[in-house]
Amino acid sequence: MDHFFIIGCPRSGTTMVQQALNRHSRIVIPPETKFFFSLLGHSRKAQHHHIDRLNADLKINLAKPSKAIRSEADGRAFYDEMVRQYLARMQKPDVSFFGEKTPEHTGHLPRIRQLFPKAKIVVLYRDGRDVAASLSRMPWMSSDVYVNFLVWLYYHWVVQREKQKSCDNLYFARYEDIVAKPEKRLGGILQFLGLPYERAVAEGWGNCEGVPEREYAWKARALRKISTERIGTFRHELNDEQIAILERLGREALLSLGYPLLTDGKQPLSLSFLLNLSYGFSRFVYRLPWSAVAKELFCRLFADCPPKSSSVPSFVPVPV
Repeated sequence: MDHFFIIGCPRSGTTMVQQALNRHSRIVIPPETKFFFSLLGHSRKAQHHHIDRLNADLKINLAKPSKAIRSEADGRAFYDEMVRQYLARMQKPDVSFFGEKTPEHTGHLPRIRQLFPKAKIVVLYRDGRDVAASLSRMPWMSSDVYVNFLVWLYYHWVVQREKQKSCDNLYFARYEDIVAKPEKRLGGILQFLGLPYERAVAEGWGNCEGVPEREYAWKARALRKISTERIGTFRHELNDEQIAILERLGREALLSLGYPLLTDGKQPLSLSFLLNLSYGFSRFVYRLPWSAVAKELFCRLFADCPPKSSSVPSFVPVPV
């Protein structure tokens, strides 16, 4: 069984791509496992709690280990057992790829490569202004569009660092390109995986096996037919001042990804605004699962492995 991972900032089309690929006869992608973010290396109590969630979301029956799963061997064995049980439940006899989609794994590529050195990685990215506006409506994120734009900037930093590496197991795809030409762009992902194209991937819709019912409130759109309706929605969801500030905060990042600005990107930022932004971001960071963030930082500093990789904290709380 081959493995691949879908990563990228939340609200960048990761669920849409997950569901599209799930329509392929040789691919299975379960609901987000958050295996590297919320399970591997955590305390036994935290792991037992997360295994309850995995069993509920994936509708499987993983046994709780008597000791915390920390080593590479134990981690791979547990992951393989999760894969085995999920494949048995899905009953897709021709499956050759097991995919995993968790945005928080973006900062855990070194650890992923340790356990699965041959795994392929699909990296998605999207206009940060649309991402920030969309994140502001999520129940598990900040309601402050500027704080959420900073989150997007962290993910952008990770993606750009990965782009600078000469790794043949990475595939970068832009959300706007996928929805504009789904057959071509999803076909490119399948070619990267070494699989033949199937029409249902781009043309089908409505399947929901990779999305738990409790997440329908914010993922329902990803279950519909692929369309371009969400490109540039920030233009009417944000006011002129908000757009000007976002383009000041992320001028270089947006331009580097080919997203044109609506302003000159030079909006003055007052000291009071910067202080409020710092306060808002601090409140957001305070809510984070710090054990996961600390583990991610440790992975970045000490667990890098060939091909060389670097990452930064994802800074995204786990939805509950």
